[in-house]
Amino acid sequence: MRRGCLFFLVGLVILLGVLGWLANTFVIQPARALVQDFRQLVQLESKVQRQEPYRPPASGQLSPSQVQRLLRVQRAVKEGLGSRYAAIEARLRQLSDRFSSQQQLDYRAALDLFRDSGALILDAKRIQVEGLNAQGFTLEEYRWVRSQVYGALELGLPRLDPQKLLSQIASGDFNPQTALEAPPSSPANRKLVQPYAKELRDFYAFTWFGL
Repeated sequence: MRRGCLFFLVGLVILLGVLGWLANTFVIQPARALVQDFRQLVQLESKVQRQEPYRPPASGQLSPSQVQRLLRVQRAVKEGLGSRYAAIEARLRQLSDRFSSQQQLDYRAALDLFRDSGALILDAKRIQVEGLNAQGFTLEEYRWVRSQVYGALELGLPRLDPQKLLSQIASGDFNPQTALEAPPSSPANRKLVQPYAKELRDFYAFTWFGL
């Protein structure tokens, strides 16, 4: 009886140790890495050449030029990542489909996607910044255009707050979530964006990281 209890306790200790290792490897460390990536993303945005404020039109109407410029930036990211983008394209599409009708973003899903992708997000951001400069975007204009474009597809975007995510993780919440918000969209914007709906949806998961 004592020997059986001893084996049980030893087995329990081993199991807890394995579970702790798995949690640290696949949850805690990736979550902390995610926050660090967010911080670096913010730093990279300081390299956008045009930093002046942008005043969007009162009508909320996108111009065809704005949509095309945003598409060029996204295409530059995909082309710049090359085979690395192709390697995760199917998973990007799955995540986009999964969260396209939801109002909350589960960053655990994003962690699962990018855990084995190394510095992919940071590299994508560097390429994006080059694209923003090439297309003459300010950060504010790009963010507004991106919001209106995805709003026209009824897809919400998160309000990224790295400090809040860090606080959640520090408190033991390794499954941080954030609201997905989509602005009201006009028929004109929906018509303008619709021909590119599939391409934009395929890129949707990248927008969760400010891309």
